[in-house]
Amino acid sequence: MIRNTIVFLLLLFGVFFTGLYLAYDEIDPCHALAVEKARHAPVPTAVAEVWSTIATARMNRLACTKSLIVSWRDRIAD
Repeated sequence: MIRNTIVFLLLLFGVFFTGLYLAYDEIDPCHALAVEKARHAPVPTAVAEVWSTIATARMNRLACTKSLIVSWRDRIAD
C-alpha cells in the first residue's frame, strides 16, 4: 500500500516536471511561470518575460508551482 502510494507520487512528480520541460524548456517552476505570464501579457513576449522573471524571482518554488497550476486550470476553463 505504501509502496504504491510512493510510486504514484513519484510518477505524478515525473509527469509534472516532464510537462514543464516540454512546454517551457525549463524545469524551474518560477521560470516557467514567468514564461507563462509573458505569453499572456499584452506587451511583446520578450519585454514581458523580463518583467515577469523579476516578479517571480522573489517567490518560492511552491508558490510558483501553485500559481502555475492555477494558470493552467484557468486556461483549460476558458
